[in-house]
Amino acid sequence: MIKFFGLLSNKKKIKIESAISIYVAALNNVIENGFVEIQDFINNNNNLESNPNIKEDMISWFSNVIFLGNIKNLENYFEEPEVVNIRKNILDEIYKDLDENEQHLAIERFVGYENYFNDITKKGDPVINTMAYAIFEKYNINEYQGDLFKRKNKPNPIFYNELKNLLKHFLWNWEEYLQKNKILF
Repeated sequence: MIKFFGLLSNKKKIKIESAISIYVAALNNVIENGFVEIQDFINNNNNLESNPNIKEDMISWFSNVIFLGNIKNLENYFEEPEVVNIRKNILDEIYKDLDENEQHLAIERFVGYENYFNDITKKGDPVINTMAYAIFEKYNINEYQGDLFKRKNKPNPIFYNELKNLLKHFLWNWEEYLQKNKILF
């Protein structure tokens, strides 16, 4: 009965700041190492008519999409006040090395990206769909599709599904993390 109420939980208690520090470092690592895979997938995709020629220095939009998708995904695991708190800590951690003015501008720019991301999010759609569509739009992939999909301004469904499958590897596994850890807010 005591275990039922969580009094004898085996979960490791971790402060929000520590959890977010680990979270941001892990996501940055996955983004840096995984962008090459996404870049190669897009540039050499048989479902596109020509090569979008995405370069290594074009990682910034990809990074934003990954963080935005992960922030949006928080809603599936936390209550609204907790999501707000976690989001604030994430932004603080991402931009902690900037001076105050640069940090303020970077967060403002991120909020602009977040507004764009929220605008393309369709109610009830998994966050992964929004992430894939944001990449499709921000890297102008429509320009490299066949005429039919180019006229429709819609991603080729085969390309889109393959991209979504790849992007699933960039979502933080909150389910597993919360089984082992309890975040202290």
